[in-house]
Amino acid sequence: MQHAPSFPVGLTVTWKPESHALVPNNYLRNWLLDTGSLTERIQSHCRQFSVYRIGQGVAPLSTEETQRLNDIDSAYEIREVLLLADDTPWVFARSVVPVSLSTGEWRDLGSQPLGKLLFNDTRFTRGEFEVAEVPFSVLSSLPITPVSHPLYGRRSLFTLEEKQILVAEVFLPASPVYQSVVS
Repeated sequence: MQHAPSFPVGLTVTWKPESHALVPNNYLRNWLLDTGSLTERIQSHCRQFSVYRIGQGVAPLSTEETQRLNDIDSAYEIREVLLLADDTPWVFARSVVPVSLSTGEWRDLGSQPLGKLLFNDTRFTRGEFEVAEVPFSVLSSLPITPVSHPLYGRRSLFTLEEKQILVAEVFLPASPVYQSVVS
């Protein structure tokens, strides 16, 4: 990647329950609220899928993340990646993972998509989606084309026994979610 963003990029935005989110069209809503694997959906739209790991490690959680996890006693790591379709960034993903998982069975994720593990492990349950409008300025350090419209993201909690993983995904300008669809 020509311009490597510095870690952590961060994602300080206001999240709303999906029932309260104003999403401009049904095509975008379909992508935002799809309960299947986003990795698999992107793979179905490109010839080559890859993950670029921006960074992983201990970093401050946002106030929103701390409130959503509702667990001030546990230690967490942040993992930030770009999901690329044919070498073009389509999604920025920020995951908050308990250190007990990130130093255990998931320690060597590297450039593997986290979704591959979450969706192939039936022990995980996914919570309700939250949706956010993300001003371009929040992600301006990423190697993406500037846009004047807001970007849209989603996040949800995955739970395994007492452990929670918070996964946020923002659709970047090059992803197909912003294309007009003729009805």
